[in-house]
Formats: sequence, structure tokens, C-alpha cells
Amino acid sequence: MSRIRRLDAVVANKIAAGEVVERPASVVKELVENSLDAGATQIQIRIEQGGQTLIEVRDNGQGIEPEDLSLALERHATSKLSVLADLDESPWLGFRGEALAAIAAVSRLTLSSRPRQQSVGHLVPAQGGIVGEPDVAAMAPGTVVRIEELFFNTPARLKSLKSPGAETGHIQHLVEHLAISRPDVGFRLVTEDRTLVKTPGQATAYEAIHLLYGREVGETLIPVDYTGMTGIHITGWIGPAHVHRASRQSQGLYVNGRWVTNWVLRQAVEEAFKPQVPDRRFPLFWIWMELPKPSVDPNAHPTKAEVRIDHERQVAALLFRAVHDALVAKSSAPLLPMAGESARETGSAYDQGEWPLLPSAEIRTEDGGVLHQEFLELSPLAQWQAKYIIAQGPLGLYLIDQHAAHERQYFEEFHHQKTKILVSQPLLVPYTLTLNSAQWDVFQRFPNIFESVGFEIGEAGGSTVIVRAVPQGLRDMPSDPAMFRMILDSLIQGQAHPGHPITWIEEPLFAMAACKAAIKAYRPMSQHEMVTLLHEMAYLEDPRGCPHGRPTLIRLSLEEVDRRFGRKG
Repeated sequence: MSRIRRLDAVVANKIAAGEVVERPASVVKELVENSLDAGATQIQIRIEQGGQTLIEVRDNGQGIEPEDLSLALERHATSKLSVLADLDESPWLGFRGEALAAIAAVSRLTLSSRPRQQSVGHLVPAQGGIVGEPDVAAMAPGTVVRIEELFFNTPARLKSLKSPGAETGHIQHLVEHLAISRPDVGFRLVTEDRTLVKTPGQATAYEAIHLLYGREVGETLIPVDYTGMTGIHITGWIGPAHVHRASRQSQGLYVNGRWVTNWVLRQAVEEAFKPQVPDRRFPLFWIWMELPKPSVDPNAHPTKAEVRIDHERQVAALLFRAVHDALVAKSSAPLLPMAGESARETGSAYDQGEWPLLPSAEIRTEDGGVLHQEFLELSPLAQWQAKYIIAQGPLGLYLIDQHAAHERQYFEEFHHQKTKILVSQPLLVPYTLTLNSAQWDVFQRFPNIFESVGFEIGEAGGSTVIVRAVPQGLRDMPSDPAMFRMILDSLIQGQAHPGHPITWIEEPLFAMAACKAAIKAYRPMSQHEMVTLLHEMAYLEDPRGCPHGRPTLIRLSLEEVDRRFGRKG
């Protein structure tokens, strides 16, 4: 008796759904890409409970003929391919003909469509992979796909989903990147009664980024335009090196018009920023790459999120060069003095007279409060590369990171004075900020959180807010907008809720303020300033690291130096 048999179509579709439909965002991606392939200029996505109970994608594309509606729900049924050679030249985002069948296998789906030349539309229902009878539907030209009770018949997959808020975040992130990849198309994402994403269409990529990520990001963007020897064209926008985030949410790679994930290419971009972006922080970029179509395989991943590229390392090298050149061209940092030259001899902006003294008090002379005596015994020998202080002491030779050490001092000072720092201080000249849709949503839901840490904020029309007061101790910092956005982003990511203690705000708030206030790398220091900085470290509770986790110093003992030089002491 034969032990091998063909799987039932319903079972096969449910298995396929496990590869194609990872989460609600996967459903949105497949449906929106179909809408784009259909020539839609307006796409509306409506979700409920993070897409678990409802996903509806409505477009004004060319529509599906009535006789093709049922066929569209079968596996490997597509209008985009006919022969194998089409895979190499396909301009479509979706092409395998699996998505609708896979989605229908794990949900209650209704597919409605009306071609532009038809006077009425038609619909066909499907439940758990079983396709029902077509019927007439009154609707505008285009297509509507309605998904209800996703994973209702696959409980294990349903239980593996994150919270509705987290799943909504995945969908919003996806739609934002699709909107940037196709700025000529209007997108709207609605959840319950809130609009999370809205773009008008008929725009440029720069305008879409400006709209979705705010004016403060948009106005700092640096253009990238690079053509390699092989005809590879790289364009796009990057943020300046001093603007970075705690996650990769503000990064987009688009290969031949498709938003993709490729870690080799992503790493090449981040490597170009590496000397200037701290560890565990990530730069902002949105980059388009036009590659020869036969060299790109979008069929490598079930959801087509990842692509394989011929000669990937060479392409990554070109990408690195494109981003590096754009950063260098935009950089306004003066060159460091050459060896043997002083800052005054070079006439550079590093002239000591153009820099304020280290903003610390005179060297303390009191004995009380000393926690780390060894720092009082350090003698600075020199400043190396305008970044590190070389000092000697009874315990060995020290390399001190001037920025990290000063940052730690400010951080602890802010903690000690937080009751004074978080008092509201009115601004002489209020400033405005334009929020993206997600930031605007949390601002409206949690206004009291900002008041609790000293901000006074009002609405200025649309999604623009006016900041009238900031925390008193931070009023002179140039990072007020960044601090405000940091709180917004923490709320978006679910790190806080009404009634949550404000300690979740204090740590990153003070860390960011300390980073902005502290002296920077490549800033020459006088002998007096170096002595003051080292002396102050003796009074810190923990002088070993900055608030971001980087070490403030490296110590080499005499024994270790002797060992490395092959001496016996």
C-alpha cells in the first residue's frame, strides 16, 4: 500500500501560509504590494487589534475581472508571470501567486473588485481555504481585501503574536517604508479611530521622509548620489552623523524599487558612520540602489523581504563609498593639526581662544566627599589626538576619554539636582516641532507625562506643537527637541503608560543632556582643564563608565608595560 500521497489542497495552503504569513504585517505587505502592482494611486489600510481581528486594504487600482476572482485565491495563480524567463525581468513586487491563497487558508477573507470599465463589482468569500460562491457587490473601481480573524484556525500561530500595540507598530513601520518607496502613491493607515500614517501621494521621496519623520529630520538630511563603474546607481538621503537613534526603525534600503532587508548592505552603510556614531546607536538613512535585474534574486525569501545579489561584497563596497563620500562632503569639521603643529600655528578652528574653558568649577580643595583617591594623584602628561588624556599615577599609566569622563560628571550632577532640574522654566523664544503621526498620537494620549518632567507644550495647528517651557536644568542645552522626541519614542515603543513612574524618563533624559553638555572629542584642552577633569573624577560615585556604557578610562600597570616590553622589572 502506498505510503506517499498528495496533500489535500486546504492542508497544503495552510502549510504554505506558515511561510508567507508570519504576522499581520506580512498580510499587509502582500496585499499592499498587490495594490501597487495593480497601478493604485491611493491605498487605505484599516486594522483592528493590531490586525488580529481585522485587516482591510482598499485601493483604486485596475481591479480583477469577475471570472478571475475565484482563480486569484488558488495557489500559484498569477497574472504577472507566464514563462521562467519572466522571473529575471519581472517589474512586479508580488509574482508567485501564493499570497492570497495562503492568507485565505488562515483567515476569513472577502475579495471584492471592480475593474474600471465595469459598472458593478463582484466579491468572493473564503474561509479557512474554502472558497465560496461569487456575488455582486456595489463598490467604487478598485479592489478591497478584507481579512477577519487572522489565524483563527491555527491557535499556535495566534498565541505567538505579540500584543496588539506591538503588532500595530510592525504594521506602521512597514507602511511608512512602503510609502517612502512609492511617494507617488497616497497611503493611509487607520487603526480603530486613529490615523497612524497619511501621505498625499504625488510627492518625492524627500517630501515623504520629511512628512513621516518630522521637519527636524527632514531639514538635516544629506543627499547621496553615486554611480559606480558597473553602472550601479545609488541615490537617497542620510542623516548627519550626530543624529542617531536607539533602533534601526529609521533606516530603509530599496533595491530596484523594493524595500528589502540585507544585512551586508546595511552593515556597509553603518560602517561609513562608525567613527562618529556611538556603539548601540544607529544612523538614519533611506537609500535606493538600481542594480541590473538579472543580478538580483527577490525569490530568496518566502515573504520577499530579503534579496540575494550577485557580487554582494563588491556592491556593499560601492554603497560604503557612496555614503562615506556624502558624509565627507557635508562635514564642516576642521582638520586636526598635523604632528608637530599647534592649533594656533595651523590657524584652525581649534585655536584655544575660540573654545570656552571646561565648564567645571575651580579644583576642589576640601577633603570631604572623596570617593576615589587615586584620581587626586593623577598627573596629566599630554592630550592625545585631542580625544584622550594621558596621565600617570601611583597605580600606572591612564588613558582617559575626555568626553566620556566629563559626560559622567554631568550625569551624576543632574541626578543629584533632579528636583531642581525638572522644574519648568519658560523659554524666552518658544520653538515649534512637527511630529509624525505616531508621535502626534502619543502626545495627545499622554500630555501629563511631559508636564511631570518640566515641559510645557501646546498645539500649534495640524501635527505641530509649540514648546513654551523646558526642564530648568536643561534649558541651555541644544538638545531640547531631541529630549522631547526621546520621550515620545519611549511611549510609542510601549516603555511607559499612564501612572508609570517617571524614572524611565530620568535616566535617558539625563544621559542625553550630559552627552550634549560634555566636551567633545577633537576639542583641545589646557593643562588646567585636564587637571580639573581628573580631579573631579575622584568625587564621582562611579567614574568607570559614561551613562551609555562606554568606559571612561583604561589603566596600564607598570608590570603589564614591563611584560609587553620583555623586561623583568
